Amino acid sequence: MTAYRFIIVDDDELDIRLAKLYIKQTLTNAEVVAFSVPEEALKYFMSSFGDLPALPSILLLDLNMPSISGWEFLEIFEQLDQKVKNHISVYILSSSVDSRDIDKASNHHNVKGYLQKPITVDSLKKIGKSDGLTFA
Repeated sequence: MTAYRFIIVDDDELDIRLAKLYIKQTLTNAEVVAFSVPEEALKYFMSSFGDLPALPSILLLDLNMPSISGWEFLEIFEQLDQKVKNHISVYILSSSVDSRDIDKASNHHNVKGYLQKPITVDSLKKIGKSDGLTFA
Protein backbone atom coordinates (compact mmCIF):
# COMPACT_ATOMS: atom_id res chain seq x y z
CA MET A 1 0.00 0.00 0.00
CA THR A 2 1.34 3.41 -0.96
CA ALA A 3 1.78 5.80 1.93
CA TYR A 4 3.53 8.73 0.23
CA ARG A 5 3.53 10.28 -3.21
CA PHE A 6 6.60 12.06 -4.56
CA ILE A 7 6.05 14.41 -7.48
CA ILE A 8 9.22 15.47 -9.27
CA VAL A 9 9.19 18.47 -11.60
CA ASP A 10 12.55 18.79 -13.34
CA ASP A 11 13.56 19.23 -16.98
CA ASP A 12 16.68 17.06 -16.49
CA GLU A 13 15.87 13.38 -17.10
CA LEU A 14 19.06 12.24 -15.34
CA ASP A 15 18.09 14.13 -12.17
CA ILE A 16 14.61 12.59 -12.37
CA ARG A 17 16.04 9.06 -12.70
CA LEU A 18 18.43 9.63 -9.81
CA ALA A 19 15.66 10.99 -7.57
CA LYS A 20 13.37 8.07 -8.43
CA LEU A 21 16.14 5.58 -7.66
CA TYR A 22 16.96 7.07 -4.26
CA ILE A 23 13.33 7.49 -3.27
CA LYS A 24 12.45 3.90 -4.12
CA GLN A 25 15.57 2.55 -2.38
CA THR A 26 15.25 4.72 0.71
CA LEU A 27 11.55 5.11 1.50
CA THR A 28 8.99 2.41 2.09
CA ASN A 29 5.61 2.67 0.40
CA ALA A 30 6.50 5.56 -1.91
CA GLU A 31 4.85 6.25 -5.25
CA VAL A 32 6.84 8.46 -7.64
CA VAL A 33 5.34 10.62 -10.39
CA ALA A 34 7.71 12.70 -12.53
CA PHE A 35 7.28 15.49 -15.04
CA SER A 36 10.02 16.91 -17.26
CA VAL A 37 7.63 19.62 -18.51
CA PRO A 38 6.35 21.85 -15.68
CA GLU A 39 3.11 22.68 -17.48
CA GLU A 40 2.23 18.96 -17.50
CA ALA A 41 2.68 18.85 -13.73
CA LEU A 42 0.37 21.84 -13.34
CA LYS A 43 -2.25 20.10 -15.50
CA TYR A 44 -1.88 17.04 -13.25
CA PHE A 45 -2.53 19.15 -10.15
CA MET A 46 -5.46 20.98 -11.75
CA SER A 47 -7.21 17.89 -13.08
CA SER A 48 -6.41 14.39 -11.90
CA PHE A 49 -4.62 15.08 -8.61
CA GLY A 50 -7.88 15.89 -6.82
CA ASP A 51 -9.31 12.52 -7.89
CA LEU A 52 -6.42 10.52 -6.42
CA PRO A 53 -6.47 9.13 -2.88
CA ALA A 54 -5.48 11.87 -0.44
CA LEU A 55 -1.91 10.74 0.23
CA PRO A 56 0.62 13.08 1.75
CA SER A 57 2.62 14.28 -1.24
CA ILE A 58 6.12 15.70 -1.55
CA LEU A 59 6.81 18.00 -4.51
CA LEU A 60 10.48 18.22 -5.53
CA LEU A 61 10.67 21.30 -7.76
CA ASP A 62 13.59 22.43 -9.88
CA LEU A 63 14.05 26.19 -10.29
CA ASN A 64 15.84 26.47 -13.62
CA MET A 65 13.67 25.05 -16.39
CA PRO A 66 13.35 26.31 -19.96
CA SER A 67 9.61 26.88 -20.34
CA ILE A 68 8.70 28.26 -16.92
CA SER A 69 10.90 28.61 -13.86
CA GLY A 70 10.22 26.99 -10.53
CA TRP A 71 9.26 30.42 -9.19
CA GLU A 72 6.71 30.88 -11.98
CA PHE A 73 5.45 27.37 -11.26
CA LEU A 74 4.91 28.33 -7.62
CA GLU A 75 2.93 31.44 -8.64
CA ILE A 76 0.51 29.21 -10.56
CA PHE A 77 0.57 26.61 -7.77
CA GLU A 78 -0.67 29.35 -5.40
CA GLN A 79 -3.92 29.46 -7.40
CA LEU A 80 -4.72 25.77 -6.91
CA ASP A 81 -7.61 24.67 -4.74
CA GLN A 82 -6.63 24.73 -1.07
CA LYS A 83 -7.65 21.09 -0.57
CA VAL A 84 -5.04 20.11 -3.17
CA LYS A 85 -2.31 22.30 -1.64
CA ASN A 86 -3.07 20.95 1.85
CA HIS A 87 -1.72 17.53 0.84
CA ILE A 88 1.52 18.78 -0.75
CA SER A 89 4.82 19.67 0.89
CA VAL A 90 6.98 21.65 -1.54
CA TYR A 91 10.76 21.32 -1.56
CA ILE A 92 13.02 23.13 -3.99
CA LEU A 93 15.59 20.72 -5.48
CA SER A 94 18.04 22.86 -7.41
CA SER A 95 21.64 23.14 -8.51
CA SER A 96 21.48 26.87 -7.77
CA VAL A 97 23.75 28.03 -4.97
CA ASP A 98 22.57 31.63 -5.36
CA SER A 99 21.82 32.96 -1.89
CA ARG A 100 18.87 34.93 -3.32
CA ASP A 101 17.19 31.66 -4.40
CA ILE A 102 17.87 30.05 -1.03
CA ASP A 103 16.54 33.11 0.85
CA LYS A 104 13.49 33.36 -1.40
CA ALA A 105 12.71 29.68 -0.82
CA SER A 106 13.12 29.96 2.94
CA ASN A 107 10.74 32.93 3.00
CA HIS A 108 8.13 31.40 0.67
CA HIS A 109 5.11 30.23 2.67
CA ASN A 110 4.54 27.17 0.43
CA VAL A 111 8.16 25.97 0.45
CA LYS A 112 9.25 23.68 3.31
CA GLY A 113 12.89 23.38 2.32
CA TYR A 114 15.70 23.95 -0.16
CA LEU A 115 17.80 20.97 -1.26
CA GLN A 116 20.93 21.01 -3.41
CA LYS A 117 21.22 18.74 -6.45
CA PRO A 118 22.00 16.00 -6.82
CA ILE A 119 19.52 14.47 -4.40
CA THR A 120 21.10 12.24 -1.79
CA VAL A 121 19.96 9.87 0.92
CA ASP A 122 20.75 12.64 3.40
CA SER A 123 18.45 15.00 1.46
CA LEU A 124 15.66 12.45 1.68
CA LYS A 125 16.31 12.00 5.40
CA LYS A 126 15.96 15.77 5.82
CA ILE A 127 12.57 15.58 4.10
CA GLY A 128 11.70 12.50 6.14
CA LYS A 129 12.45 14.24 9.41
CA SER A 130 10.30 17.20 8.40
CA ASP A 131 7.41 15.19 6.96
CA GLY A 132 7.48 12.05 9.11
CA LEU A 133 8.40 9.56 6.37
CA THR A 134 9.28 5.92 7.08
CA PHE A 135 12.64 4.73 5.77
CA ALA A 136 13.39 1.26 4.39
